[in-house]
Parts: sequence; structure tokens; C-alpha cells
Amino acid sequence: MEQNTQPTIQVTASGKVVVTNAKDILLLDSEGNSIAKRNRFSLCNCGKTQDIPFCDGAHKD
Repeated sequence: MEQNTQPTIQVTASGKVVVTNAKDILLLDSEGNSIAKRNRFSLCNCGKTQDIPFCDGAHKD
């Protein structure tokens, strides 16, 4: 089976935004500064995270 290495942004059924194969994606803050990232991460879309822009699971509280 061939593994997908293309950068992918997927919105899951629960609304989570999951980014995979992100090594070539430039993630910027509101001022245009680069944000350190991992190869796979979830972006917060509820506004409750303490780790902006990443989801930290705070929406579950």
C-alpha cells in the first residue's frame, strides 16, 4: 500500500481540523511570524485552547 505524503488538512465529523504531513506547510501567527509545528497536529476552532493555534482538548471541559 502506498503511503500518502502529501500535506492534508481534514475537518473531522466532530469539527476538529487535523493537519498531517505538515513539514512543508508554513504556519503563521496574526503578525506573520512563523509558528513551530509538528508533522501532525490539530488546530483549535473553539477558542478555548491555551496552546493557540493548536487544540489542547479544552473543548471537552
